[in-house]
Amino acid sequence: MQKQPDKITVQGEIENSLQKLNISSAVTHAGRTDRGVHALNQVIAFDIPDFWEINKLKNSLNKILHPYIHIKKLEFANAGFNPRFDAKKRSYRYILSHVYSPHTSDYITYYPQKIDIPLIKKALKRFEGKHDFEYFAKTGSEVNSYIREIYKTEIYKYKSFTVIKIAGNGFLRGQIRLIVDFILKINENILTLDDLDKQLSKKELISKHLAPPNGLYLERIWY
Repeated sequence: MQKQPDKITVQGEIENSLQKLNISSAVTHAGRTDRGVHALNQVIAFDIPDFWEINKLKNSLNKILHPYIHIKKLEFANAGFNPRFDAKKRSYRYILSHVYSPHTSDYITYYPQKIDIPLIKKALKRFEGKHDFEYFAKTGSEVNSYIREIYKTEIYKYKSFTVIKIAGNGFLRGQIRLIVDFILKINENILTLDDLDKQLSKKELISKHLAPPNGLYLERIWY
């Protein structure tokens, strides 16, 4: 998502599209997503001249951004609105496919093993509440606090897919992917619920590996 020199990013493409419409404005966003991670409902903010009608602007932007980026809705925000710091709640989903398809490999993580749903529900439940997630954050993350609150976790099967959903007040860099990798190792009996308790309480750093990015989606943001 975040603009980077000499790299194609969502933020960079939107800013370039605005410039093609003679709108010079930086784009702020609700949160960065790692390369390969998707967003169903990312929220951004930018300034426009008074004469633009927002539905016309939305259509003009979508013509330029098509087919990889799509603006669902534009609306005016209060002065000083910040899509990142004003967010109250965010939810992510991680999708696993138990049947391989080359057509969906960029958008879903292939996972051939059977999921022990009751076991993984127990594992996910442990993440709910307010915790210090330092051991579930990307190394090198620069934050004032590692404390985050997870409101709800969920796992369910749909046809040949397993979907993991996590909602909270905010997330650290790599947090969801680190959580998913850990619980999948529990599913495979590589790690245990006791291992999770030790790492979540910061008694011991046992495993810190990122699940693949392609199955992860920023699902929704609340304000």
